[in-house]
Amino acid sequence: MKLSQLLVPLNIKVQEDRQIEHITDDSRKVEPNTLFFAIKGVCVNGHRFIQEAKDKGAVAVIVEEDGLDGTIRVEDGRKALSLVAQKFFGEPILKIIGITGTDGKTTTAFLIENIFERAGIPISRLSTIGHRIGGRQVPATQTTPSPIELQSLLKKAKDGGSEACVMEVSSHSLSQDRVYGMRFWGGIFTNLSSDHLDYHKTKEAYLEAKRKLFLSLTPDSYAFVNADDPSSAKMIAGTKAKVVRFGIKQGELKPEAVEETETGIAFSIYKERITSKLFGIHNLYNMLGSIAASLNYGIPIKAIKEAIEDFSPPPGRFEIISHSPRVIIDYAHTPQGLSVTLKACWQIKPKRVILLFGCGGDRDREKRPEMGRIAEELASLVILTSDNPRYEDPERILDEIEKGMKKEHLRIADRRQAIEKAISLAGADDLVLIAGKGHEGYQIIGDKKIEFSDKEEAIKSLNKQESVGATAHCSLLTTHYLLLTTYYLLLTTY
Repeated sequence: MKLSQLLVPLNIKVQEDRQIEHITDDSRKVEPNTLFFAIKGVCVNGHRFIQEAKDKGAVAVIVEEDGLDGTIRVEDGRKALSLVAQKFFGEPILKIIGITGTDGKTTTAFLIENIFERAGIPISRLSTIGHRIGGRQVPATQTTPSPIELQSLLKKAKDGGSEACVMEVSSHSLSQDRVYGMRFWGGIFTNLSSDHLDYHKTKEAYLEAKRKLFLSLTPDSYAFVNADDPSSAKMIAGTKAKVVRFGIKQGELKPEAVEETETGIAFSIYKERITSKLFGIHNLYNMLGSIAASLNYGIPIKAIKEAIEDFSPPPGRFEIISHSPRVIIDYAHTPQGLSVTLKACWQIKPKRVILLFGCGGDRDREKRPEMGRIAEELASLVILTSDNPRYEDPERILDEIEKGMKKEHLRIADRRQAIEKAISLAGADDLVLIAGKGHEGYQIIGDKKIEFSDKEEAIKSLNKQESVGATAHCSLLTTHYLLLTTYYLLLTTY
């Protein structure tokens, strides 16, 4: 594509036109005939690598700083990158549903994907756990990809036959304008609690970042909001979209006859009784958000009912990996997320709930004592352990969690040992909740990303316990046999 064509969204004209074959904001990826974006990042200023990019074959450079010869200056490099990326990949036209909120984005995305597929509507998904593009699985490095990767994936989704795409839209991506200028068919707001304050600094700034999604919506699009969340009114203030409110207490879309059982949640919508395998009231909100979007897309309630009843949680989202004892893996890593997940555990009616969790390093220190308080309030036994400590001392993180705790608990910083201990303490009627990392297959310690899966470690510990139990059983049988043999010899002797 010609440089002049790519710059149309920026209203910039160039005197010397060039053929552009690649675009990037990473100087390491520059090839001949590349348009390079020098972006001022959080940690690195891309302007430092302009000469390197030119040496590698960049034929045009977009910058934010003045006085740089042979470059094209823009006011905001991130916004420019998003607009040019859309143009470069042909502005793929899909009905995009964006989901934002602190918790529930992944489950809601998977629910919508399942409903649309059941209704025969080809759909792709972009999510924290991984992307599914045109029926193919693609690994995810971020919840919401960078503009170039995002537009490339959307083009592949379109070329693969997708009509729609459901995607998680993180507060970071909105703050960094990764989705700037994109047209969304609809936006869903799940809920808002304290998270990512290490980046956003205040809850107000965090809210404003998420609100960008709804401010970008057009009059022919939809804003689906959790009306029961106190932040919902602020979230949609100023939106031009058609607003649809859902909730248990208020909203246009409300369930009736809600029943929590040991096998899930049952409720009625538009005279249809839906029996879901999901646990917890938080998942009812996730289902309501997906129902609201699906109904307004034109999907019949009967197809929605069938899809929800057939739906199982995504990996690492209240994922049950054992039934005796019941062992559950969950991504809950915020105070609200931990609270609703623990309440969902008690819905299953176990004898005890043994909770294992920690807090991530170099992240929201303020939430640590609050999570400690919630943990001891809602769990029978708490085991504190390491999450992703990053550059922090794991023991110091546990110290800060303990500031919110008063009751007796266990403290085992080594996560592998902590998982083994939790499962060894569980009786057949107990429930072990391993919280915080969910689907993640790694642990970040310092600058190293070490392979580590809560699910795999839990299965190893369960197998070990089973082996120990079997050995003990064999030893008991051997003891009984020896006693009987001795008794028989005594009888025959006398």
